[in-house]
Amino acid sequence: MFRVHTALFAIVVAGCCLLATSATAQDFSFEAWSDVTKVCPTCEPPPADTVTLNDGTTVEGTIRAINPVFYTLERFGEIRTVPAGDVQNVDWKRGDQPSGLESLDQIVLENGHVLTGEITTDNDRPPYFEIESSFLDQSYTVFKSQIEMVFQGGQEYDFEAAMNEVTDAREE
Repeated sequence: MFRVHTALFAIVVAGCCLLATSATAQDFSFEAWSDVTKVCPTCEPPPADTVTLNDGTTVEGTIRAINPVFYTLERFGEIRTVPAGDVQNVDWKRGDQPSGLESLDQIVLENGHVLTGEITTDNDRPPYFEIESSFLDQSYTVFKSQIEMVFQGGQEYDFEAAMNEVTDAREE
């Protein structure tokens, strides 16, 4: 029972933390951050990666993952996506790209939210994934019926074929 409550709590927290995500599975265009420019008025701003788009616009935040379709950025807890084809240049806050960003797993929900980390469970009955966040000490349980796309090891996973296999197995 405790595990069920923990899973439900994780789903609620994921929804609350990611409400600011604005991309949809078909359109990963960058949508501007909220008006928050500082969470601590007396503190120095944290270092940020700077992404220059093809149109010359610059976007600052921490790049959390990269896949062939989009970059995932985070700033003050907000998550945004930028189409990979729109990225002209990246100035990394530490000088070089951190290792492992291109091999992270990502789950794109039908509502456009993106979860990034490591898929630790791929269950067929009931059909769900568990993903452990790469930058929060949190795991999320996501039912496969809520998912639009999945990337494993940085590559797109044929999620539709996998869901058809689950449906076929149920019908047998």
